[in-house]
Amino acid sequence: MSHDEIVFGEVKVREPERRTRPDRDRRFACIAYEVPGPIDLPIFLDRLAADAIERHALRDTSVELGGILLGKECLDDETGTPFVWVTKSLEAKHYENTQASFTYTHDSWEEITRERDCLHPDLDIVGWYHTHPDFGVFLSSHDLFIHRNFFAQPLQVAYVVDPIRQTRGFFQWRDGRVDQLGGFFLSADRGERIPLSRLVNDLENIPNTDGGGGGLSPRLEAELIAMLTRPAQHYVPSSTDRVQTAALFGMLGVVLGVLGLGAMLWLNTLNTQVREQAETLKDLQASVAQNSTANRLALDALLADTEDGPKAFLARHQAVLRERDEAKAKLADQKYVNELLTTSDKELRDKNVELSASVKKLRDKTDAYEKVAKDPKAYSEKVDHLTDENETQAAKIKALEKALDTAEGRRALELLNKYERTWWVAIGGWGLSVLLALGLVAALVTPKELAGMAPAPPEEPPGHEPHRIS
Repeated sequence: MSHDEIVFGEVKVREPERRTRPDRDRRFACIAYEVPGPIDLPIFLDRLAADAIERHALRDTSVELGGILLGKECLDDETGTPFVWVTKSLEAKHYENTQASFTYTHDSWEEITRERDCLHPDLDIVGWYHTHPDFGVFLSSHDLFIHRNFFAQPLQVAYVVDPIRQTRGFFQWRDGRVDQLGGFFLSADRGERIPLSRLVNDLENIPNTDGGGGGLSPRLEAELIAMLTRPAQHYVPSSTDRVQTAALFGMLGVVLGVLGLGAMLWLNTLNTQVREQAETLKDLQASVAQNSTANRLALDALLADTEDGPKAFLARHQAVLRERDEAKAKLADQKYVNELLTTSDKELRDKNVELSASVKKLRDKTDAYEKVAKDPKAYSEKVDHLTDENETQAAKIKALEKALDTAEGRRALELLNKYERTWWVAIGGWGLSVLLALGLVAALVTPKELAGMAPAPPEEPPGHEPHRIS
């Protein structure tokens, strides 16, 4: 924006209104976006105004868009600290913009003034907003020029939205500078707490749970609108595409033809098998009918041969059945008796084996006793000799125990233990030395020497020809 595009008259500083902050008013609900700093100017952005700005920013992400923020500059009626309450936004309809700049024109200011006087005469211009598609949230030198010259009131703010990176932030006047705030507050009527929380989650990229209400998010609605309004692309196939398409459909026709021929052959084979099975079933039905007729005739002849007719036959048949049942019962009893006899036989055999073993032991003892009985003097001498040896060994053990209790005995035990440990260490050292010697020999012997040590192949006898595979 050049310096001579818009000329303002004398700038008058508005006096803030004293009123209750929305976050202390029970009629409203407030949720913080990001983290407002302790020295930041409290800014309350109405839910509908924030939603309208987001939708405007997503309408065209190839260039910068902008507008005006309407609301009230206020003083807290309890603490006297200032705050800004943004309740409406107006889009700039006449402007100059590029991919990296946004400029108000005379027409845009006139349109904004007329619209505000017509729709919101009780609200003040508390700042402006514009977009930075994929540039981030900051104020360029061009943006600072606009803010210093056209929004120089102490409580007028700037709002920047990046619709691609999904970031946004407010800027305020502080000690003659324009600084970015750490966060701000989104507000709405208390009955709109659920839509308000959904909007905050959308702005902070937090997934919303299903069934929360509130309609489509601004980003989702913008994507749907862009998808529905995207112009259709007309595709004109080339000659190569036509040839490829014809070849593809030709191959598809061949495949379908082969599959159809195979299906016809399979159906023909299946029909033949069904016919053969039907003829087989007919033959089987005829044979069953013949057998049934023959059995009936044989039964009639059997009944006719009996003297008393069918009654005598039935009586004889029942007698035969009774005899068969009695024979089955006797057979079952005989099987049970056989099982009992088998079990008893096995038990008797086991007892016989045990008795045989006992008899053998008794025989061995009897033989030993017989030997002792034959030569009792020799047995008593052996007993006396063993008793003497036992007493001698006991005396030696007592003498050794007395000797071990002395200092010299304990020293001898220690020497003996040291000797055993030294012996095992020596054995380990000898084994390690042998392994090292073997490793040294293996390292000194080269593969060529090993090859020279290998036995030479046997010489073939004269006149012998090698076998060849042709």
